[in-house]
Amino acid sequence: MADPQQSSGAGQRFVINVVGLVGLVFGVIPILRYLLGFDFFGFTTAPYDWLRLEGAARFLPPVLVLVVCIAVSYWLERRLQRD
Repeated sequence: MADPQQSSGAGQRFVINVVGLVGLVFGVIPILRYLLGFDFFGFTTAPYDWLRLEGAARFLPPVLVLVVCIAVSYWLERRLQRD
């Protein structure tokens, strides 16, 4: 059995990658969809459509998701380096 204190951190790396993927799918791609008007990426804006935001306000939810994902990934990475 592997000692939990001597683990390689593969589980934490996986979580960091999943948080990054969420940031890309629900942060960056919706921003590109709004800027470029691609209908193909409609699934990425589905969580925000119920807000019925228009104009520049529709960028707020994806930007918030992106900022939170960056902050969580940074925090997890720093914690992994400390351990």
